[in-house]
Amino acid sequence: MADRTTDDENSSNASASPDGPSANVPPLSQDALFNALSSRRSRYILHNLRSEETPLTLADIVDTVAAWETDKSIDLVSDEHRHNVSMSLQHTQLPKLAMAGLVQYDEERELVDRGVHADQADAYLDIAVARDDAVPKDD
Repeated sequence: MADRTTDDENSSNASASPDGPSANVPPLSQDALFNALSSRRSRYILHNLRSEETPLTLADIVDTVAAWETDKSIDLVSDEHRHNVSMSLQHTQLPKLAMAGLVQYDEERELVDRGVHADQADAYLDIAVARDDAVPKDD
């Protein structure tokens, strides 16, 4: 898991993680958390970020989400489906998660990292992932 440091400590490491408004987001309410987690794609993004070294590229997240939701190897997922996932993540899921402080999303560099409130989603993600056969389980 990535090291979580303060903004002052991150200023010298700005090229290694996404820049974004996550540090300025308000506290996350339970309703906002459940709203953000209501989308399977959002849950897949958050689970992928916590199980890999971050930040991740948008392309890597698209491939992972597309493979998990079709329950196929990425080589077997159609280009059309990958494109649909990409558009959904860029225009809906990632901005929504960023506004809630669950991710940091740098649109220009296409990098995604865990946000300031990401830890609040972990217990709920554990339950959701345990019930989803398409997601590989961490043993």
